[in-house]
Amino acid sequence: MNKITAEKLEGGDSFLVFSSASMLKENNVRLVREIQDLQYQIIMITFNQPSPILKRTYAKNNLDLEKIIFIDAVSKYALGTLPEDIDRAVFINNPRNLTNLSVAISEMLKEFSGTRTCVVLDSISTMLIYLSSEDISKFTHFMTSKMAILGMPGFLIAVENGLNPVLMTHLSTFTSEVIDFTAPNEG
Repeated sequence: MNKITAEKLEGGDSFLVFSSASMLKENNVRLVREIQDLQYQIIMITFNQPSPILKRTYAKNNLDLEKIIFIDAVSKYALGTLPEDIDRAVFINNPRNLTNLSVAISEMLKEFSGTRTCVVLDSISTMLIYLSSEDISKFTHFMTSKMAILGMPGFLIAVENGLNPVLMTHLSTFTSEVIDFTAPNEG
């Protein structure tokens, strides 16, 4: 299934979303749009693009930035300092620091618990630059378990064919469904 529906989100499940590498940015926008169309706010955990760049992309695509909060794992690491645009964002010092990332996620999940909020992690494939498959497996298991307990849906974006078989198996067991955005947009 390629369309996000209210029924899917209401169960608090997590989903593995596949995108082609060439369409990753466009599919990120597509996913955010579909989630916002269902009246959910989003906690966007970004390894792939710094939050200021994502904000510009979302603004160009008429997405509601007031309904998105970022946990940015790349900006501070890339710049060595905080970016100028720090509104509605939490910054992690280093994308390898899963402890700080886990704390930031836990605080956000607690803050938004009981609301129509969902978590998007973009992208598992980019995390592989900084972390081992084993560490990513442990981290995503922690994250999806915590979200499931809170009844909060989540999406893990990955590039198709960009994951090793063991990591793919783990992610498939932590998520309820695979959503294939490699196919043309149906609507």
